[in-house]
Amino acid sequence: PEDPEEQEHAAASCIERLRELCAVLASTEQQRSDMLREVSASLNSWEHKVRREKAIFHVLNLLNYDTSQKLFIAEAWTPAAHVSDVKQALDAARMRANAQVPSFLETKTDSRAGAHEEHGAGEGHETTPPTSFVVNKFTAVFQSIVESYGIAQYREVNPAVFTVVTFPFLFAVMFGDIGHGFIMALFAGWLIAREAELQPQARRGALNEFIGMCFQGRYIILLMGIFSIYTGVIYNEAFSFPLTLFGPSRWDAVAASSPPVEPYPVGFDPIWKHASNGLTFFNSYKMKLSIVLGVAQMTLGVCLSSVNARFFKEPLDFWYVFVPQLLFLLSIFGYLVLLIIIKWGTDWNAPECTGAAAAAATRNCDPPDLKAILINMFMSPFAGVPRKLQLYPGQGAVQPVLLVISLVCIPWMLLPKPLILRARHERAKVGYKRLENRHGSGSGSGGVPSMSDKVPSNFDFSDVMVHQMIHTIEFVLGAVSNTASYLRLWALSLAHAELSDVFLEKLLKASFRSGNVVLILIGAAMWAALTLGVLMGMESLSAFLHALRLHWVEFQNKFYNLHGSGRKFEPFDFEAIAEAAAASDTANSSTNARGGARPTR
Repeated sequence: PEDPEEQEHAAASCIERLRELCAVLASTEQQRSDMLREVSASLNSWEHKVRREKAIFHVLNLLNYDTSQKLFIAEAWTPAAHVSDVKQALDAARMRANAQVPSFLETKTDSRAGAHEEHGAGEGHETTPPTSFVVNKFTAVFQSIVESYGIAQYREVNPAVFTVVTFPFLFAVMFGDIGHGFIMALFAGWLIAREAELQPQARRGALNEFIGMCFQGRYIILLMGIFSIYTGVIYNEAFSFPLTLFGPSRWDAVAASSPPVEPYPVGFDPIWKHASNGLTFFNSYKMKLSIVLGVAQMTLGVCLSSVNARFFKEPLDFWYVFVPQLLFLLSIFGYLVLLIIIKWGTDWNAPECTGAAAAAATRNCDPPDLKAILINMFMSPFAGVPRKLQLYPGQGAVQPVLLVISLVCIPWMLLPKPLILRARHERAKVGYKRLENRHGSGSGSGGVPSMSDKVPSNFDFSDVMVHQMIHTIEFVLGAVSNTASYLRLWALSLAHAELSDVFLEKLLKASFRSGNVVLILIGAAMWAALTLGVLMGMESLSAFLHALRLHWVEFQNKFYNLHGSGRKFEPFDFEAIAEAAAASDTANSSTNARGGARPTR
């Protein structure tokens, strides 16, 4: 308007309207803040309920609806020991829902699998049950190590039973030291003592990556520490210091080149730590010990394959896979272990082997090279054994027999199984065929049927022959490479001992010899830091990974997952769903925190 009074009135009116709009906006923002504040208090519970509802509806979508009887039918697997729990849960749900019609539970026993098939949600249409092992907080970490290699088939031998002992023991062979083992066991004990406090944080994913990983493996770390203390007692070392726990050295200080007065009661004599040929002695002993332990574990793996073959009633795998494999392994590498034990048990300083009597001795008085014995066994099996390679009476007659057995085992593994399967396939194409019902064989016998008796309709002899040839070549060459692979026990054990000795001599002892207080403090601090960082951190991780490799490649491949991996039993569990969601939320929040927020204008 042109009139000044009207202009003032319009301006005042505009200001008043703006003031009212600002008041409305402030009130609206306050109401929104109050509402969001109220919602935030219930947001977590709402998310939890939504996740539960989504999981329930996802499972309900797996059910089949019978239109004729107007009911839902579910088929699923459940452990036989929990059938009563399922019945109680159904009864409790019916009572809580005030349902007029009860739920019916029908258990089906599949004679081919020996398992209970339950009506519930899942993959009930598959005839092979999933694999479920009962574990606790102590054995769960060992089971997870095994299942990282593959899931066991239903009723297959579970390597975790043996891994509980063999894994920490092989680790300790490479990490043997009383002091280092005590630190590791003490750290694991601290994690176990704070288990009630750390467990909720671990479920939420609130622990940092290192502590969280160590907490999940706290019991295996405890066993690795205890076993390292045990092997440290055998090695007679604590932080590379030689110990005299069982008395002084049994060697005569005046005649050090003579045999000891008597054997040391437990472990190595502490004088070997200061001997000029100590490294040579430990080299020889630990290398032979590695071979003995390796062949023993591989033999155990081959023997466990016979347990699988007998349980699944596979006579072809028993007679034409297990038997030749065991004979081949023992005729060569088992014989090498026998030679090592005989060489260890022979008194090379006996009276008939000293002085002038050595020339007239009826046996070899010089310790033979075991590698030369094996080379002579393969290169000149029927030419006799030279005197310098003789280790026991009758050696020249035993070695050719073992060589012939090992050579016979190769075609034994290669040919019979494919030929027998082809003959069965040819017989199956003509003549009559036994009828089988769903719940068992035609003979009515229970248990697990013979897998070898089943010849697929699309049988291809060339494929079977190539597969058996690959399996045979893999085992024959693998027997050599796997045995050599166990020498990592020797290599890492020596590396750990020598590295610990270098830190001790060059840092701790050198600083104390200087007599300077400042240098002593610096040297002690550097020694402690390197011991914790290098030996307890990097070296322990290296030994752990090598022990893991020995179990996966050298041990489990002899009997585990030979016919493919199984299916793990994954029950419907609200707690597992909540833990997975919490871990996902924690991971997303940490990712957002690292990425940061971009400024806006």
